[in-house]
Amino acid sequence: MVEEITGQSHRPVGPGRLALMLPVVLVLWGFVGVYLLQLAIDDTRRQGVQERLIEELAYFPSGRFLRQAAVEYQAVAADFVWLRAIQYYGHHLMTDRKYEWLGHVFEILTTLDERFIGAYHFGAMTLAWDASEPNQAVKMLVDGMKANPMAWQLPFDAGFICYMQLEDYEAASEFFRIASKLPDAWVVAERWAAVSMTKAGRADIARQMWLDIYHGTENRALRALVLRQLRHLKLEEGLARLQQAVDQFQEAKGRLPVSLGELVRAGFIEKIPEEPYGGRFFLDGGQVRTTTPPTRRE
Repeated sequence: MVEEITGQSHRPVGPGRLALMLPVVLVLWGFVGVYLLQLAIDDTRRQGVQERLIEELAYFPSGRFLRQAAVEYQAVAADFVWLRAIQYYGHHLMTDRKYEWLGHVFEILTTLDERFIGAYHFGAMTLAWDASEPNQAVKMLVDGMKANPMAWQLPFDAGFICYMQLEDYEAASEFFRIASKLPDAWVVAERWAAVSMTKAGRADIARQMWLDIYHGTENRALRALVLRQLRHLKLEEGLARLQQAVDQFQEAKGRLPVSLGELVRAGFIEKIPEEPYGGRFFLDGGQVRTTTPPTRRE
């Protein structure tokens, strides 16, 4: 009909050039936003820590926005945000040890690439121990399990955090049991499922779990976290062992020991354990303490 009126042929046309270019433009704007974030951080390093943190969040786009904007470039955007997340973690690890937006950063990353197992793994461990957000870490892992139902690492990490941080041994055992049934799972997962139910809270088990984590990763930052936790565990063991000896001494002698050295001389302990941070243990009114303040236990 149109050809009859106009005398010209009419062919169906596809999306215009502008429509085809729209995803690319949105991706570029996403990268510009992240670039502006870096400039803002560099520019505000002279400002107070609190002001910097607020500006970081203000400039960092949401994961949902980036996921929609990046379209088929989501993997590239995720790689870029992964580098930014490592930079954010490293910066605060070396400065104020405050990780207020760490969960937000890894939420962005795992929203962009919900199959990025390494991001869940590293993000959950740093969230649980460095940011002291174990519940947020487990939630992120559970979300990851829904997107990656065959990835044993995710329920394994959730079980580890439930055991170590939340002291929810029943949940830990269930997560380890799920991990043990998945392909290529660590052989220790099944053993840890049983241990969680029968030997909850034991320091020797906790140490072995940390060592398994250490030997199971090539991530240097994660290995450094494990070493910090092993040192902290050694301190807690030393304090507990000495306190137990003090209590036994008091029960047997009807008085407190004059010093920790008296525990050795009286045969209640073989020797005073090494203080892992270079300080020393001492007795303070019946309580065993260390000369290393909490701020230096890193």
